[in-house]
Amino acid sequence: MKRPWLIGAVALGVVIIVVAVLAVVGGLGRQPAVQPDRPELPVKGELIKQARPDPGCARQPRPEPSGAGDVKLGVIRLRGHCLIPETVLAAESEVLPKLAELREQPDVVAADRAESPRPPAAPRDPYPATDGTEERQWGLDELGGAAALSALWPDDAPELKIGVVDTGIDPKQAEFGDRVVAVKDTELGDDDYASHGTEVAGIIAAAADGTGITGLAPKAKLLDAQYWRGGATVGEEGIHDEIIWAVDQGARVINLSAGASDSSLLRAAYEYAELSRVVLVPAVGNCGGTGRRITLPWEREYDRKACDRPDEVAGQADQPTVLGVGALTDDGNRADFSSANRTVMIMAPGQDVLSTCVTRVSGPRTLCTNDGTSFAAPFVTGAVAILLARHPEARPADLRQALIMTADPIEGERGLRNDEYGYGKLNVTAAAQYLDDHPPEPLPEDPVITAAQQTGLESATHQTELILDSGKKIAVQKLDPEGATPELAFSADGAWFAAVDGKTVTVVDAYTGRQQSTACECSGVAFNTRNQVLTAQVGASVKVAQYDPLTTDWTGTTYAPELYPSESGAAKVVGAAGDVVLLTVGPTEVNLEELVGVWPDSTVVRLHNTEDGIGRVTASPDGRYVVATGTKTCWSDPRQYRLIDLEKSKAGGKAYAKWLTPSAALSCWPTSLHFEGDELHAAWIAADDGVRDSCPAGEPEDPSVVAVGSRIKIGAFKAGDGYTEDPWAKLTCGTAGVWHLSNGESVRLEVGRLMPSIDRSPYHYRVIRARPGGKPDVELADRAEVIVVRPR
Repeated sequence: MKRPWLIGAVALGVVIIVVAVLAVVGGLGRQPAVQPDRPELPVKGELIKQARPDPGCARQPRPEPSGAGDVKLGVIRLRGHCLIPETVLAAESEVLPKLAELREQPDVVAADRAESPRPPAAPRDPYPATDGTEERQWGLDELGGAAALSALWPDDAPELKIGVVDTGIDPKQAEFGDRVVAVKDTELGDDDYASHGTEVAGIIAAAADGTGITGLAPKAKLLDAQYWRGGATVGEEGIHDEIIWAVDQGARVINLSAGASDSSLLRAAYEYAELSRVVLVPAVGNCGGTGRRITLPWEREYDRKACDRPDEVAGQADQPTVLGVGALTDDGNRADFSSANRTVMIMAPGQDVLSTCVTRVSGPRTLCTNDGTSFAAPFVTGAVAILLARHPEARPADLRQALIMTADPIEGERGLRNDEYGYGKLNVTAAAQYLDDHPPEPLPEDPVITAAQQTGLESATHQTELILDSGKKIAVQKLDPEGATPELAFSADGAWFAAVDGKTVTVVDAYTGRQQSTACECSGVAFNTRNQVLTAQVGASVKVAQYDPLTTDWTGTTYAPELYPSESGAAKVVGAAGDVVLLTVGPTEVNLEELVGVWPDSTVVRLHNTEDGIGRVTASPDGRYVVATGTKTCWSDPRQYRLIDLEKSKAGGKAYAKWLTPSAALSCWPTSLHFEGDELHAAWIAADDGVRDSCPAGEPEDPSVVAVGSRIKIGAFKAGDGYTEDPWAKLTCGTAGVWHLSNGESVRLEVGRLMPSIDRSPYHYRVIRARPGGKPDVELADRAEVIVVRPR
């Protein structure tokens, strides 16, 4: 006899088990991508700065591969003003010594093991276009449609060239006409990948002629640089050769739907492009997937043949001067194949994308469909071309900022990135409007920056400016004049300046005056030894975000898991000692009472704690010693400086420190604190009888108050909490700080009238440029309220 209730119970049990298994598998979620640290690689930037783009460089003779062996080493040399790639052969056992030898040669910009790039994806479903019929392009429609995008291209736009580093562009494809104006090595292959470059070019620049498809920039010219043909690389191994060629041919933007390993060769080519004001747009790669051993039926796992691991970091996108592009589906989600990792900056359509194909399949109007981040990147390349047509003076940083600031968030808030969606979905119209509203500022001619100043801090609006040697001032861009007072810092080598106001990070190249900014909810600023910009962010815990100074792109985060908002409601970066980040933390932004050090491995050591708060902080050039003052009030003694040995502090897990006691008595306001070599230079507003024997009377309104300074050599010491008699130099009187420059000049700080408050702080400072050889001094500023002097 059948028992229906038993059959139903068994069936229900099976369903429950299946659902439970799927829930467990699904609950495992995406495992975080394995993202190895980005290594330091040797590149001679000083040689790259001597190169300049010139189509004639491509006509210089290229040497045949030299040496002997099975390993190919790539080399980039500077010849005149041209970067010339070449190949050197070596046996495996000789690779390292040969690379060391090559890198020592004075004309070698970069040398590294040459790696073959990954093959591109093959197209599907080729068919001929119908004359007079415009095909539906869902990707173009997502960005506003062909008509709206065409309206963004000005009638008076200058000629604009776009480089396409790929498998070659079919010259017979009718969508391009005569707009492929230069070709490097192209000879179409006969494999499945031959159409890849033609597809990419079609998304960027297919003609708007009423037949087939339309590209984002149908009026642009194309530069065809073939790197892959018939299952093998073309020219030099890697894609650095093609990038350099496209830059030399006058490209303003280069599409890189090509896989490449990170190397000093690639980095040199990227740096050359950036310095030549060329935007690089790479695909992030097709290594996406669940990252699980089990793939559910409705999921598409990553292609194990093309990737070593899920969400693998690809070299072409793992560079600080690019916008890595991920792929979206037509429902606005990340495509399963699209990699999710630190390289993802922006998303664009990349699945079931219709474009042009090689013509041998279905005639001169052959179309086909493909999936991949390779076909998302050209949407962003076309967008960059539109922005350049409207603002040809824009620098790469201006263009990246416009695209990032206007990307439509998919997960999270505007201006915040994540590994799956970057900053969000490409919005071409909004980016064009942003750049119209924030036009690139012209660069001053040969600026020599001496310092940065802030004025108007007590008024409704304040201003942050860079002071040139001539006394001319340059406003630091993108800072809110009515918002929080920005924190300022120069890098230790004086090459970079940064300002952070809680909403924006602005970085300035101190040699050229070039500025670039990015949104950042962060606090404080400093530079590490690699000149990365460091700033604090407070979320579930305190973390230190790092930004590349050349582009203001986020490059990584150091977490401080021991610092939680419950005990540190606020945190601010106040300096860096080598690669150790120095933060002040406390319950509120106005009561940052503890100084902590955070090492790159997230080790946290508490270095100094005061009830009244931390004042000025500085570090020795070798990064070993830190000196911190107290707060700015005559009731405490901020001139009681705390000297900390970071090396011994980390070894012992707690601060290894002592007090430094200058010779003068009570001090009211530390006006400057910095190292010159192994000497600490300090200045302060001193009060009471301690200075009367060393200095004349001070301000007429209070003869007991005067600006004084001194210096002391810093080295190994014995820790302790008692006050000590230290060998400070004799006081100098009447100066609030002196910085000695390498050119023999010095920068001197003088105080104006003092505030009639308990801290006796100056209302403002005068900044004097003192020149040797009897030359007259130059007054650079007379109303500065905050001064930061550039090391040089």
